[in-house]
Amino acid sequence: MRETESPPVGHHRAGTWHRWVPLLTVVVAVLLAPLAGVGADAATGPDDELLAQGADVYSSVCAACHQAGGVGVSGSFPPLLDNPNTADAAYVEGVIRNGRTGEIVVNGTTYNGVMPAQSTLSDDDIAAVIAYIQSGFAAPAGPVAEVSTGPVAGTELPLLANYAWVAAFLIAIGLVALVLGPRIIAVNDRRTIPWTDAWMKTGVIVVGTIVATVYVPNWVLERQTVQDMPRMAQDLIAVGIWSVAVAGSILALWYAHREKRI
Repeated sequence: MRETESPPVGHHRAGTWHRWVPLLTVVVAVLLAPLAGVGADAATGPDDELLAQGADVYSSVCAACHQAGGVGVSGSFPPLLDNPNTADAAYVEGVIRNGRTGEIVVNGTTYNGVMPAQSTLSDDDIAAVIAYIQSGFAAPAGPVAEVSTGPVAGTELPLLANYAWVAAFLIAIGLVALVLGPRIIAVNDRRTIPWTDAWMKTGVIVVGTIVATVYVPNWVLERQTVQDMPRMAQDLIAVGIWSVAVAGSILALWYAHREKRI
């Protein structure tokens, strides 16, 4: 009787490694999701409220010497606009707190004066004026006056139509969940699961993780009730929500993997 030859061990591993790609994708998304929030915060820059505070501080304390818009006075007071030294926030803070004497060269012009220490400014005022200077003296957006006007024909949908769009969107989501839901949560054999099902499961977990760890904490922090709290309380709330979201994502991933659902 002829014995059936078993495939080499190396061949078996080479044929199954790709089945772990969806799981590895989810793990990477869990680890990198918080960076999306950091990148978004870094891209937004200082808000208008901070710039407005900085503009007020600059106007009352700094503008007499450095002039409006930070253009300075040639030979007497160095400009702050397009001054490479202002890119270093720690340097600017040190000059504001401690003052400065001696020569300084800015854009090829030598200045030799005395900058007195501004010891009366609070930490918030200093941070605000530095943000204002580093923004290039950007004018903060003022309050927008509300104009009460009726709907213009052809430009606004009736309220009922807006509700119809929302209802249609919810129905579409429900139909997609009805059709794809069983395939996403179904128990499967990792050796025979179709690639479409594997990537659908991966996509749901990735999107859910990003929403839970990035958008939900941001949404909570934007609430006026939270913004009125001290900064430490806001940080604790953000860290708490993010930690629960990460722990929940990892637990869901572990459970789904154990039950052969991914």
